[in-house]
Amino acid sequence: MSEAGNSPSGFTLLETLVVVAIMALIGAIIVPNLVSALDVLSLQQATRILQADLRVARATALRTGQKVDMETTNHGHEYDWIGGSRFLPPGMAMSMPRPLIVYPDGSVDSSPITMATRHRKYSLAVDGVTGAVTVNGL
Repeated sequence: MSEAGNSPSGFTLLETLVVVAIMALIGAIIVPNLVSALDVLSLQQATRILQADLRVARATALRTGQKVDMETTNHGHEYDWIGGSRFLPPGMAMSMPRPLIVYPDGSVDSSPITMATRHRKYSLAVDGVTGAVTVNGL
């Protein structure tokens, strides 16, 4: 038989503190990178939604025979178009020097469009004749 209290069980305070310190160090390294990665993914998603909205605006102009306007509002945190207002995620902004106009023949009068967060920026260009949208940096 073994005597009670002779066999060590559990962890010492020093061992526990070492594990907590290592976990805190790992967390301090991973969390900022994770936040940055989530910002980039959010920007990519918002940029792809904008691309789709630009295609829908062109298709609507061709279908209805009416011009379609798209412009930024709320200091670049949303844009207005045929579907109403599209709000951008927090921390993201869109800049467009003048409104984008899609004419009934499918041609587009646009200026450079920029989607940006603190960590990354994408530039969009819309071809005036075909309405094709290209993104630099995505």
